[in-house]
Amino acid sequence: MDNDSINQGPVLLTIAVLGGTGREGKGLAYRWAKAGYKVLIGSRSSERAVTAASEIIEMAEGATSIVGTSNREAAQLADIVVLAVPYAAHRETLENVKDELKGKLLIDVTVPLGKPKNKVQMPCGGSAAQEAKAILGDDVQVVAAFQHISPENLMTDEEV
Repeated sequence: MDNDSINQGPVLLTIAVLGGTGREGKGLAYRWAKAGYKVLIGSRSSERAVTAASEIIEMAEGATSIVGTSNREAAQLADIVVLAVPYAAHRETLENVKDELKGKLLIDVTVPLGKPKNKVQMPCGGSAAQEAKAILGDDVQVVAAFQHISPENLMTDEEV
């Protein structure tokens, strides 16, 4: 390793948040943007993603490396992909970005909420992350994380 690479500091990875227009996704994107990561906001609607990215830039003063785009493009361009969609959209979203996730790490934030009154329900596959792994196969590393952190806590500058 030469002195130039040592002096450049750490290389931060690009994180895509699929479902980044929702409260949980926005909160996670906000925290990572404030920490200096390049964040891609993914959505089924690129326009909604661009709007969400603008809102986060405004909140996270000084954090300028946030871009809104489609779920597929965000997944393709990212090093790490975070899935923060409602459980009802879980399978469809994964199937739409399956090819873009090959060789990557997927962090599944999905909580399987159902009716009545957003009650947590045990999915047929055991958990949302286990279902994600079954859909995506061995080409994608899947972990579950961040289900217990509320969006309200994420959108503040307080430690969680």
